[in-house]
Amino acid sequence: MFYAQTIEGRRVHANDYDRTQPLICPGCRARVYLKSGNKNVTHFAHYANSDCQQFSEGESQRHLLGKQLLYSWIKSQNIKVELEAWLPEMKQRPDLLLEIDHRRIALEYQCSPIPYKKLKERTQGYQNHGYEIYWICGIDYFPHERLRDKTRMFLQKNGSLVCLDSVNGLVYQFGDFQYNKYNKLTWVQQINNISLLNVNEFEKLYCDSIDRRVLQKTTMPYPKQIALLYKKDQRHRDFLSDLYVNQHALANLPAFLFTLPNKTLVYQIPAYMWKYAFLNQLQSRLTYSQVQTFIEKLPRYETLFYKEEPLLDFIKELEARKILKRIGKKEWQVSSFPLRNK
Repeated sequence: MFYAQTIEGRRVHANDYDRTQPLICPGCRARVYLKSGNKNVTHFAHYANSDCQQFSEGESQRHLLGKQLLYSWIKSQNIKVELEAWLPEMKQRPDLLLEIDHRRIALEYQCSPIPYKKLKERTQGYQNHGYEIYWICGIDYFPHERLRDKTRMFLQKNGSLVCLDSVNGLVYQFGDFQYNKYNKLTWVQQINNISLLNVNEFEKLYCDSIDRRVLQKTTMPYPKQIALLYKKDQRHRDFLSDLYVNQHALANLPAFLFTLPNKTLVYQIPAYMWKYAFLNQLQSRLTYSQVQTFIEKLPRYETLFYKEEPLLDFIKELEARKILKRIGKKEWQVSSFPLRNK
């Protein structure tokens, strides 16, 4: 952290500390010491065995550089900003606190892993006290061949992930995450030098919709469908057990259940499993309340901001196939039952 305070409560920046008096952490009020050197950004740190919950321990140089970079960038736009502002009513300390047209905005630069529960608690803490919150991820959150859980947590409402390379001053926006017909994760990205962005343009990275690519789909080859009979993991065993109990043969299931890709960003199970379960519970009428109940039971990945619902797209497909007929804003008539043939 860059700021500590005297016993009397006066904030002292690490670059201004003359070592003439002891300083304490604004959060836990324990003693802190100055860390500096040729390879380190000068900052304060807790002594070993500290259990401070408000101020990050072991801040990386990338994190310290990022906070400095973001502070200087915002300050250069004549925006009111405070570095490491302590918010006693919340017992939280955002990396940066901005005020724009009476909007209070917290910026958090997240370089290290954070549990989903803590991310959710901190986000809701800001929101419940009237603060907007933007999470900026470090380069360790860049997407890879698969979407890691720690990265998925930070997908925004518009489906984007915003990262900062603090060493090179580059802002990355990764978006339009989709699986292709080979079940491989794909995305698009744009890179901006942070000095060429203003805060308004930065906010748009989180809010503006991203044009989605139309990726080719295909159907799982029949031999691979039959090969599902030999899957040994618990989810496939449960799936095959449901087929047996319901007297449905895997070989006779509709081909459209096996459209590829069968991975989604939010559901933990392959699409053919939840599509089958959805079709199997259809009665003569389907209501939106029943759809919501079904969605709530699906095993989901933890996504705090991103709220895609692939099931709603499947319902549109069923309408196009004339299996469902909409008879109101929140109700459908079931015109045919593709699983009735056993």
